[in-house]
Amino acid sequence: MKKQFMLTLVLLLSLTLAACSNNDNDMNNPMGNPMNNPQQEENTPAAESGEYAELGSGANLVQFPENLEDQIIFTTYDRGDIHENIYVNSREAIEAVQRGEELPSGTVVTLEGFKDGELEHYLVMEKRTGWGSQYSPDERTGEWEFQAFTPDSEVMEDGIGGKAIGRCYSCHANQEREEYLNSFDQMKEFDLGTVPQADSSSTETPIAAVPTEDWEVTEISAHLNQSKDVASRSIGEEEKAGILQDVLLTMYMHQYKN
Repeated sequence: MKKQFMLTLVLLLSLTLAACSNNDNDMNNPMGNPMNNPQQEENTPAAESGEYAELGSGANLVQFPENLEDQIIFTTYDRGDIHENIYVNSREAIEAVQRGEELPSGTVVTLEGFKDGELEHYLVMEKRTGWGSQYSPDERTGEWEFQAFTPDSEVMEDGIGGKAIGRCYSCHANQEREEYLNSFDQMKEFDLGTVPQADSSSTETPIAAVPTEDWEVTEISAHLNQSKDVASRSIGEEEKAGILQDVLLTMYMHQYKN
C-alpha cells in the first residue's frame, strides 16, 4: 500500500513539472515567434506584394526614334500579308554583336510593321544603363524597355500597346543569351559592307561652309603681270564654293603625286 502511494506521488510530481515547463515556453514566446519555429520562417514570403514594379511600367521612357529612315535595316520578315522591317540605330551596335560583345547603352531596335502593304505600327526596344531595375529578376529583360507607336509616331494606347506592351517583355525574356533580341542571328550575320560609312556623293565640303561673304578675289592675270593695280571684286556664294573645291582638288592631286 505504501509502495503504491509513493508511485502515485511521483507520477503527480512529473505531471506538475511538465505543465510548468509548457507555461514557461508560452510566456517566452506568446506570439509564436518564428525564430523558435524554423518551419514557419521558411514559409514566410521573401518579398511582399508590390515590391517590384508592374512589367511595362517603364515603357514611357522610350521615345520614337529620330531619323528612322536613316537607320540600318539589318533584316526583314514576311509572313503572309505581314511584312516587317527591323532597324538598328547604329553601326556600333552591329559591330558589337559581331565581335561577341554586349550591345552598348543607347542601342535602339525598331520593328516597322505592315499589313497588306499598309503601315500598321512600330515596336521599339531601347537599351539604357540602369533601365529595368524596377522589375522582378524573373521578368526583367536586362536593361531594355519597349514601346508601341502608331503609324503617326504616337504612343499606341490600345491593341499591342498600352497594357498589352507587357507581352513584349515576356516574349523577349527567353532570349537572354542573345541580348534579348529575336533577330540576334540576323544582326550577327549582317554584312556591314553594304552600308556606307559616310555620304561621299555630296558636293559640299566643310571648307565651303566657312563664312566668306566679305572675301575678295584678285585677278590672276594681274599678279602674273606684276602690276600694282590689282583689280578686285566680291565673290558670290556659288562661285566661292567652286573656287574652294578647285583649291581642295589641287591640294589633293599635289599630295597624291608626291
